[in-house]
Amino acid sequence: MTAERWQEIKFHIKENFGIEDEYEEDLDPGLAEVIQFTGPRGKMLARFVTRPKLLDKKTSFSNRVGSNVKVDYVYSPDETASHVEMYSWSEQKDDWVKLDSESLL
Repeated sequence: MTAERWQEIKFHIKENFGIEDEYEEDLDPGLAEVIQFTGPRGKMLARFVTRPKLLDKKTSFSNRVGSNVKVDYVYSPDETASHVEMYSWSEQKDDWVKLDSESLL
């Protein structure tokens, strides 16, 4: 997902539904641009997540019983990866429920 495509999606949502709230969230590592709106499924949320590209995952462990496992992530200093996440508000759970791509179509 590119930033230009995200701007197109955001413009489409603004034109058709109107944006109720717009803010940014700091992720560890990365950044998420969030918009809330009332869509065809009621209260909805769209997140454009941009994170550094994951280059390597190093796992440190011991075969002893009760030992700890440590995972170190190595991120690219200049490459990023982006994607969009869509959520719908669930009154039953009183929380956001992530929508998969099949349920959107």
